[in-house]
Amino acid sequence: MAAPQDATDPKAVFAAIATLIVWSSAFAGISVVVGPGGGYGPGQAALLRFLVASATMAVVATVTRMRLPKREDLPRIALAALFGITIYHLGFTFGETKVSAGAAALIIASGPIWTALLAVFFLGERFNRWGWGGVALAFSGVAAIAFGEGGGFRLEPMALLVMMASFSTAIYFVIGKKPLRKYTSLEFTSYVIWIGVLPMLYFLPGLVQQLPAAPTSSTLTIVFLGIFPGALAYFLWSYALARMPASTTASFLYAQPVLATFVAWLWQGVVPGPVTLAGGALALAGVILVQTKGRPRGIVRVTVATSPRERAAVRKLAMETMANMSSHLGLPDGHFDEELANFDVWYGGEKGRALLATVDGAPAACAVLRAWGDGDAEMRRLYVKPEFRRRGLARALVRAAVEQAAGAGYRRVVLVTSNEFEGAADLYAAEGFAEIQPYRPAVARAALALARDLRG
Repeated sequence: MAAPQDATDPKAVFAAIATLIVWSSAFAGISVVVGPGGGYGPGQAALLRFLVASATMAVVATVTRMRLPKREDLPRIALAALFGITIYHLGFTFGETKVSAGAAALIIASGPIWTALLAVFFLGERFNRWGWGGVALAFSGVAAIAFGEGGGFRLEPMALLVMMASFSTAIYFVIGKKPLRKYTSLEFTSYVIWIGVLPMLYFLPGLVQQLPAAPTSSTLTIVFLGIFPGALAYFLWSYALARMPASTTASFLYAQPVLATFVAWLWQGVVPGPVTLAGGALALAGVILVQTKGRPRGIVRVTVATSPRERAAVRKLAMETMANMSSHLGLPDGHFDEELANFDVWYGGEKGRALLATVDGAPAACAVLRAWGDGDAEMRRLYVKPEFRRRGLARALVRAAVEQAAGAGYRRVVLVTSNEFEGAADLYAAEGFAEIQPYRPAVARAALALARDLRG
């Protein structure tokens, strides 16, 4: 099964943009309902919003007959819910009692910095001097916003809660990547909303008191926030997050402050002060600097694995993608036992190949070839580790596999992929592959058999 990871998915990009448009309304909406005359406290507003979101997803789950998560996945899903729903929304909802909608959006836009720092400390990514300079610039901007919202040179403590929310959403992006390989965007969104609202029930007694007395307009605003910036936006964001790297998805937050400030101006007639705007400009400049020039370009090398160490690295990567497939497709135990037992035979010798891609010497991606049928080479187990995606490794491996197959005298390269792998068909089509009749049973849903003729 080949699953390229490098093609840009237009649907994912559209989902991310649509999310930002809808999310941008939340900053002004929350500011209205927790501000003077809004009728709701921040905790109660957050609780009501996600009760509405939970009910919305419950209706969807009933209609679609949604499956429940597996018990072993609950701890990670619960952790994602804690950071992505509970901490994030309580942090910025309480923060907006003192911080304007536009300023809150500017602080939240620093999220990609947190995501990048998490990648440095937990995924082994590196920053160059530009990267660390961008981090310093971004945090200087956030500090300026915090002081600007306090009036002059006085720190607004509630801005720190919004910064905490920004950090928590970065953790959510990272934690959410693994469950999204097993569950659909709709399923994952439902799980995190349902679990994330549970700690907010602490504010239920206050909500019971405030709901009857609150202005109808505020209640309707919260219902809107629960359905659209809540349930719908989280579904769209999960869809994008499942199909793009976390750092890439987070970079779409650059546009959110502009949209949120525009919505706040239309809704409330509020525009952030000059210190806040200057701080926002610094923060966004720092984020953009980190994302565009902050990481050293790794040295990519694609080779045929021949040494025991290289072949062990390919086997380990192949087993990683096998585990992902087993979880995603619900394959029975032992499904890959025959392949693993014959790994060196199938993917070695004169006709087999094990291809390894490294970045700065670290094993990053793999693909394997074996003889199949009458003169065909089958490409399998194309896989790129998450932290090395978006670097063209999948395309490089496909080209290397085609070159190796031609050199070994094969007439075609064949493979089986799935339309569920966003961008797979486009990548293979660009590399000269065309659809053929299925040549063997496939385990994946929406399986697609492809071939490239090497005789032309």
